[in-house]
Amino acid sequence: MRTIGTPSNQGYKTLRDLARIISLFNTFQVEERSVTEISKALGMLPSKVSRMIRTLESEGFFERNLETGKYRLGIEFFELGMVYIFNFPLRKILRPHIEQMAKELNLTASWAILNNSKVIVVDRVQNLNIDLLTYRIGLNLPIHSTSLGKVLLAYLPEEEQNRILKSVNLTKFTSKNIVDENLIKENLKLIRERGYSTDEGETHEDLNCIAAPIRNGNGEVIAAINLMDEKSRRTAEDLFKLADHLKGRALFISRQLGYGPSL
Repeated sequence: MRTIGTPSNQGYKTLRDLARIISLFNTFQVEERSVTEISKALGMLPSKVSRMIRTLESEGFFERNLETGKYRLGIEFFELGMVYIFNFPLRKILRPHIEQMAKELNLTASWAILNNSKVIVVDRVQNLNIDLLTYRIGLNLPIHSTSLGKVLLAYLPEEEQNRILKSVNLTKFTSKNIVDENLIKENLKLIRERGYSTDEGETHEDLNCIAAPIRNGNGEVIAAINLMDEKSRRTAEDLFKLADHLKGRALFISRQLGYGPSL
């Protein structure tokens, strides 16, 4: 006789295992994985992994490389991601602002959110001569080197900052970016004091960036907006002179969201 509730428990476990398989591909470091690699990484039976991933493949969520036999994310994930981005509630409010700034200042403007310790670029208007995978819409940004990542990190409680810094890979992208945890924390204090963050060739040696926080009605930082330009077009000093302009725009957006700072 079956125990009442067993089917639903099994269904929950199946869904959880599917989520674990999908999450394993949420990285730039490894593009493809074999059934054996997934099985070892998650401690699941190869037969179970094979069955699940073939089901996802049949629905377009995974693709199999015929040469290597390994699997990679399929087009359905991209389509779902784009639907999420374009239906994101804040996008309707922020899109006109980044369009206006990009046009008036002849700069690239972006905004991002922090989700599960990951910095996600939600929207961008580009005025760069170079295209960078790092800054593409929907992709994660390094939290410790980019202006968007640093400003989102700076306004978190100290406990949460510590947890994130210990959980992420503090990669050295250029000679300028800081990977020492204590120095990063000192920089986060400075960001809170002045109300904006910078990226002076820290993520990409040819780019300078500046970012400011966006708050909701409770005063919580829920997003960040930034400006970026190539070093060959504008010096870091000239870009950073726009700090007050960017902070003012971020405050205006925050007020649209119900934020009312005390005078």
